[in-house]
Amino acid sequence: MASKGTGNLHYVYAEALYDVAFEAGVLVRVEEEMLAVQDMLGKHPVIHRFLETPTIMAEQKRAVLLEALKELHPITLNFFCVLVAKQRVRLLDKIVDAFHEHCNDKAGIAEMTVTSAQPLDPGQRAKLAEVLERKMGRKVKLVEKVRRELIGGFVVTHLDQQWDLSLVHRLGRLVDRMETAREALGVWKD
Repeated sequence: MASKGTGNLHYVYAEALYDVAFEAGVLVRVEEEMLAVQDMLGKHPVIHRFLETPTIMAEQKRAVLLEALKELHPITLNFFCVLVAKQRVRLLDKIVDAFHEHCNDKAGIAEMTVTSAQPLDPGQRAKLAEVLERKMGRKVKLVEKVRRELIGGFVVTHLDQQWDLSLVHRLGRLVDRMETAREALGVWKD
């Protein structure tokens, strides 16, 4: 992760949290809690704004965090308190994403998003995971999304790579080829 993190503060925080949670043997719990808090803050932006507001004292924010998040593991709770004290809450989403990616990377898991026109059935999901695991050479965790406008097929995304096997994409390519042929032959008129 250090190569990714050079000069990026969110990677530094993510790697530090990983190291502490791993050493304490609570990595899975801390990862789940970090993702849950990220999700909660995304759904309730007023809380996020409260934590980022510079006019509210860090001690007040810390007191609210300690009470509201008291069920979290002390490592997770302390991490959030550090972010507040260092005024790094604005980096939270990037930190959590980098932390989650680092956890997957260390576990040998490639997390891939598959977006399909309709939910995959268990057979399709298993077959797709098998094909992707062979291609990636590692275990694959599928995150599924549904977008009806794809019409059929699916789009697989992993980090900065995308494989678009959707029907809408294929139809778009067919239309492009037809227009190119029309222009080359000069035969079709609108």
